[in-house]
Amino acid sequence: MPQGFSRTGLRAFLVPLLFCLCQCQQAKPTKPGPYAYDLTLKLTPAAEAKLKASDRHFTVDAYYYGMAKPEYREKADKLNRLDVGYDKGAFDARARRIHMTGDGIDTSAFPQIMDGAPYVLITIRTATKAGFPDELLYCHNYAGTIKDAQIHPPVIGCDTQY
Repeated sequence: MPQGFSRTGLRAFLVPLLFCLCQCQQAKPTKPGPYAYDLTLKLTPAAEAKLKASDRHFTVDAYYYGMAKPEYREKADKLNRLDVGYDKGAFDARARRIHMTGDGIDTSAFPQIMDGAPYVLITIRTATKAGFPDELLYCHNYAGTIKDAQIHPPVIGCDTQY
């Protein structure tokens, strides 16, 4: 027992503290945003074995864009795409379902794109503990609307070679 505290004094301090801590409300789960979607990773047996034997994790890059309205084509790239945001995340190597929030989307750019419907281009790579992308596995890309990704979560295949 710490010097200067009696058993009664310590009890008088700890009991109310523990009572207060037990009364704390748990944080309620947040509602997913309007642009949230999930991805499913499907690895071949060879890719699973190679990943398990390594100390790698996955990185996911999500580039959000929309097709420019005619009056905004000068701001678009050669494929008529306007940038509306970007998300990047690191995920555990055991993850097979990845949740993307879409928080990187800039909705203020929506009036410049057709139908106000954003597209997403997903690139998944393996990376070292230090975060450097490598080519341990090769994963397919996904390109489509976020609405389609919400309805049918994209299945992205990964293998040890192309």
